[in-house]
Amino acid sequence: MNHILLVEGNNDKAVFGSIFKQYNLPVRFEIVVKDSVEKLLKSIPVHVKTDVETIGIVVDADINIKSRWEALKNKLKALNYDVPSVLNPNGTIISNEELPVIGIWIMPDNNSNGMLEDFVSYLVPDKDKLMPFVDETLTKLEDKGLNKYKEIHKSKTKIHTWLAWQKTPGTPMGTAITKRYLDTDDEMCDKFVEWITNLFNLFPDK
Repeated sequence: MNHILLVEGNNDKAVFGSIFKQYNLPVRFEIVVKDSVEKLLKSIPVHVKTDVETIGIVVDADINIKSRWEALKNKLKALNYDVPSVLNPNGTIISNEELPVIGIWIMPDNNSNGMLEDFVSYLVPDKDKLMPFVDETLTKLEDKGLNKYKEIHKSKTKIHTWLAWQKTPGTPMGTAITKRYLDTDDEMCDKFVEWITNLFNLFPDK
């Protein structure tokens, strides 16, 4: 395809694929899994030099969104892109007449440290009654020093614990969207889909 969306892992691909189906988006681009953020960043120059017209990039901020943004800026500036100094909170899109259009979304919200699981946490229904118990449980574990997870991975622990308590325990995040355990009727999800729509010039199927 002439349009690709680069993602870090299979969870990203599954989550985004489920979201696009919920929004009835015609997926006229290939979701390419790179297995790590390091491999994704290294692949950008290779993809830019091919015949692709549009490249979407989704990466986790992890513990330092400023550092992640700087790494992306430096990579793109070296390829002669005119990169804005700051991220667009609604998703960044960079156009160049002689180069592929580049779109950037840094998980979870282009503003905060975190990752895919933090974004997925936005999709937990507002009136959900289980998440407070998840928070309470994790707090007790941390207070007693029993938690084995690192602080940066707390959002992973949190959402997967919540998923383990659903009707079908341990449902993957992408499937949880399809099963409607997670609610895509969320402002952050709307922003992400709008960015994708604008980047790839898509229009929802009616």
